[in-house]
Amino acid sequence: MPVRPHQRRLPKLCAKLPIALVLCAGLLLIAGSRSGKVASRPDSGSKVRPLTDRKFERTPERVARGRYLVNGIGECFACHGPFELNAPGWPPVRGKEGSGFDFSSWGTPFLGVVAPNLTPDRETGAGNWTDDMLARAIREGVAHDGHLLDPTIMPYEFYRSISDEDLASIVVYLRSIPPIRNALPPPRTSENVVAPYAIPIYAPVSLPDVSTPVKRGEYLVQLGACQWCHTLRDEKRVSLPGLEFGGGDLITNPYSQASSANLTPDPSGISYYNEAQFLRTMHTGKIGARKISPNMPWWFFGQMNNDDLKAIFAYLRTLKPVHHRVDNTEPIAYCRICKRKHHGGALN
Repeated sequence: MPVRPHQRRLPKLCAKLPIALVLCAGLLLIAGSRSGKVASRPDSGSKVRPLTDRKFERTPERVARGRYLVNGIGECFACHGPFELNAPGWPPVRGKEGSGFDFSSWGTPFLGVVAPNLTPDRETGAGNWTDDMLARAIREGVAHDGHLLDPTIMPYEFYRSISDEDLASIVVYLRSIPPIRNALPPPRTSENVVAPYAIPIYAPVSLPDVSTPVKRGEYLVQLGACQWCHTLRDEKRVSLPGLEFGGGDLITNPYSQASSANLTPDPSGISYYNEAQFLRTMHTGKIGARKISPNMPWWFFGQMNNDDLKAIFAYLRTLKPVHHRVDNTEPIAYCRICKRKHHGGALN
């Protein structure tokens, strides 16, 4: 939101500020992602909610809201379709948005990593999927065929916070885009994926209090899955204590390598940012004269309106400061704070 070795990026907002984040994201890496990791087969019946026949009413308001979320903070098409590698920010190829992508072309580590075709094409896309299949995949981590999605590929642990109305808007918008015929190979599956966030949702999910910029920003950061790249995790997907939003995730793919930035207001983070600089970075992909790695899906975040970007920045300013230097102009080295290797690690 936005490849970790596991993704193209892989790109995502909050992370990339000064660097690259991603993989967000693609709102629906329903079948696989850039990280070279794969989706799992069902490992627990209790983790799979039976499908319902619910259908979301198609309204102009939902189409508009869904378009805004999918093409902005959700950055779904950063994974679910080809992108322009030679263009700033790696924007999606016009006319092929949502048509899916086989990352096997990126080499052996990506074999079997497939972002499915989300367009309404009935033969090669999601045209035969029900509304609840899409909804369950986005928020609960269960693919249309019932297998569990790898949380290192599809950040549904954060999408669980999407309100019912925003979820409906996303699904309605995906139903409205032009169908594109694009046959893709089936994704590779694995029996050994840890999916602690594949939890059924039965109760309504209301929109949280977004009455202030900080509160709205907090909600948007969840939708953008910023922590996915900007907070280091252990093998069980548990955040490393004291390093929330502290960056240091080394994201590598065949075309780019960068470490996710420290987004906290600590001097080692982005304390030097002001609101104007944040907006410029999100709209241009630059910090002064320095370009942000395309692993950070700033192109998608730049499609958001300034009020929402300001809200995100307002929320980031409230984070607990974390001392953890990450500098993509420095060599990759071991870091004594996070016990990982990342750009600028030796500075710690």
